[in-house]
Amino acid sequence: MTPYKLGMIAAVAAAAMILVQLAGYEWFLVRIGDFTLPLWVLAALYAGLQFLQWQVTKKKLVLSDAEVAQWGDKLEQATPAIVRMYGQRKPMKEVAAEVQATHGIPPDITLRYIIALAQHARQPGALDDDGTTGGA
Repeated sequence: MTPYKLGMIAAVAAAAMILVQLAGYEWFLVRIGDFTLPLWVLAALYAGLQFLQWQVTKKKLVLSDAEVAQWGDKLEQATPAIVRMYGQRKPMKEVAAEVQATHGIPPDITLRYIIALAQHARQPGALDDDGTTGGA
């Protein structure tokens, strides 16, 4: 389960706990001596941390301009093979290993490039199996 989904679940749980507390029930209150801690506070903190982790992870999944400049030509040459293997539903680690063997591109660069290609494929004018854009 992704941090985003965990964050959403925790946020919904926190909101439900707040509503229960506002309704007058004390089901989600923990008493430690004279101190009372609403559990929704912990759920909200957990949700916030999960959303933060999701944002950090998303930023790491994008190829930087420097990486595109360094590997762009080789990635362009490898694109038809990547698209073909992706279409054959080969495991991504296998695709990255084969691209590294044939084109010398590090697996992490290839994996992030595959993510970018998959995002592009969801848009109109997506890539065909030969790595070219579709059209008439």
